[in-house]
Amino acid sequence: MPTKEWLEKYEKIRKNLSSNMNLDAYFTEKVIGNVHIDTLNIGTVHFPTGTIFACDPLIELSEAQPYIQTVPAGTYPVTICVVPSEEYGDRYACVKVSINSQVPVRYEMGMVGMEDLDGELGEDEFFGFFVDAGMGCIADIKSQELFKKYWEQREREEEDIDVYNDLFFELLEENAKSHPKYQCDGGDWLNWTIPGTDCNIPIFTAGWGDGVYPCYFGYDAQEHICGVYIRFIDIEKDYEP
Repeated sequence: MPTKEWLEKYEKIRKNLSSNMNLDAYFTEKVIGNVHIDTLNIGTVHFPTGTIFACDPLIELSEAQPYIQTVPAGTYPVTICVVPSEEYGDRYACVKVSINSQVPVRYEMGMVGMEDLDGELGEDEFFGFFVDAGMGCIADIKSQELFKKYWEQREREEEDIDVYNDLFFELLEENAKSHPKYQCDGGDWLNWTIPGTDCNIPIFTAGWGDGVYPCYFGYDAQEHICGVYIRFIDIEKDYEP
């Protein structure tokens, strides 16, 4: 949990941690800048508590900290904005979890309460989660808890296993065969349900690969969170001629 001191600092700069980018356009428009885009629906995600996190699932699925922003508990559609390209490959530019049908009027940066707020962010700077294995995910802390139990049991029964080679590798390949659109043979997304539970973890390739990526909470005119967005690519900037 964030400290009182951190929260006081956060409230002073909170307005400066918003995004001027219209992230919802990634899911409503066909062209951004001069770039044609498309969307890919990958099912739903179950948020039983509404306290959620995003991380690289191959690196810190068990340890990732949740955002201080929360959403209503429920099950919500997950959509990926794709930039199809023969030159660069099909890239996932943004992932959206639709909380309600309203249109965002502002976007607030997702924060976990451990960020260093003493420095000033530059125009193109942000706080985000680290990707070191080329993948991202978004899930509820209940799913995180259930995954820990599942994986600890696997580790007791099997020696020298890892999350990618002994879990997600084959599942990603199988999913790519079943849903080949905008996927390479090795798989680019997977909506995985933890065995024996009703909790799932959608995972997906992260834009250009390893790096740091922000999550934004979109607020509607009534100040309700209407969407959660993981932005991997600034399309207009990154695809400039």
